[in-house]
Amino acid sequence: MSPIFDNPYINKRNLMPTKKPLTPRQRELFNALLNDFLSEGFESFTIDNASKRYRCSKSTIYGLGTTRDEILARILVSYFKEISRRTTPEITSRTSFEKAFIDYFDNIKEALSAASPKFMQDLASDPVARDIYGINTKAAIEIIHSLLERGVASGEFQITSISFTSRLIQQAMDDIQQGTYLDVLETKEAYASLGQLILTGLKKP
Repeated sequence: MSPIFDNPYINKRNLMPTKKPLTPRQRELFNALLNDFLSEGFESFTIDNASKRYRCSKSTIYGLGTTRDEILARILVSYFKEISRRTTPEITSRTSFEKAFIDYFDNIKEALSAASPKFMQDLASDPVARDIYGINTKAAIEIIHSLLERGVASGEFQITSISFTSRLIQQAMDDIQQGTYLDVLETKEAYASLGQLILTGLKKP
């Protein structure tokens, strides 16, 4: 999952505010918003509500962005950058691509451990959040495609078509992103289950 602060699509939509250094109070507010978003979702987030809830001036909140969408985007981009840092596999000459593949999906599950079902639902329904989540998912697909290619090249994977497998995974991850399986499985569990299914299929361990 590559960094997306400088993604041209995000900038084109004018979602990202100028990244001015945050004051200690703004940093405290930023962290409080992120933690509450993760536990409660952000569907009801407004500047007025935040000002009352966190007992701060609107000017303090506007230090994070000039609109509700800018603030939401800044917080979510920061969140996904941290997920990227925690999940992107380190590939060396001794890497087992089978292990890297499973670890990648398990790491996504672990990185999303603090995210409540409501947060994941809001990611799938809020237009701003959905765009950022979608960019993150595309970056994840690039990593997965690379792992498949390297795994085939090393002889660890036997795949008839890397492109077909990659596109199949992309469709599944798009469905997970859009909340298609929330009625049967939490999002973080769905990612881990997808990784296991692709790698081991229905074979008994």
